[in-house]
Amino acid sequence: MSEEKINPPYYKKDIETIDAILSQLSYKEAVGYLRGSSLKYQMRFGEKHGGTTDASLTDTCKSNWYQEKLTKYMKEKNKWKQMAQYIFLLWS
Repeated sequence: MSEEKINPPYYKKDIETIDAILSQLSYKEAVGYLRGSSLKYQMRFGEKHGGTTDASLTDTCKSNWYQEKLTKYMKEKNKWKQMAQYIFLLWS
C-alpha cells in the first residue's frame, strides 16, 4: 500500500494536518484522538466499497498508520518528559 494512498499530499502543507490537530490537543486528548482514528478503520474493516480486498487492505493500512503515529507521539512526549525531569534534577 503506497504512503500516498494512506497519507495523501493534500494533507501535507507547511505543517501536516494531523500535526496541526495534535498541536491543539492535550496529551490525553491527542492519545484518544489517535486511538479513536485507528479504531475507526479497524471497526469498518470490510464494510466500505463492497468489502473488496483492496478496500479492506486500505482500512488496515490506515489503522496501522494511526497506530504508528500514536507510538511516535507517545515516545516523543516521553522523551521530553524525561529530559525535563533530568534538567529539574540538575537544578535541584
